[in-house]
Amino acid sequence: MSLSNALNWLGMPCWKPPFGELVAIDMHTGDVKWRKPLGSSQRYGFFMPESMGSPTIGGPAVTKSGLIFIGSTMDAKARAFEVNTGTELWSDQMQAPVVANPAVYSYKGKEYVAFIAGGNSILKPAVGDQVAVYALP
Repeated sequence: MSLSNALNWLGMPCWKPPFGELVAIDMHTGDVKWRKPLGSSQRYGFFMPESMGSPTIGGPAVTKSGLIFIGSTMDAKARAFEVNTGTELWSDQMQAPVVANPAVYSYKGKEYVAFIAGGNSILKPAVGDQVAVYALP
């Protein structure tokens, strides 16, 4: 079995952008609260504009305090967003795409978020073995 994205000669997906989005839905009404392109598509050493987003694999973790943590993009970044507005608060570059959902946990009264950057050949050929853990303020 083979699974891949249809790409043009520039390495961009062959569908109308954005190629990936982060969308917040009001669970009481079903209305879309906000939506924004997520990540940057990257091929051949350069990134497409962030307004185009990136194909994604993986989901977010949402905290009680209103933070969304997600990897899942071709540009191999881990990101944090504010849940009510979608404002990006933080990002960090990983070794490879983060396709696993982030883990949020407490240890000795402090909260942490962990990302596993293992990669996936559907997004790009880079693979890694990085575990990145960040303490939350």
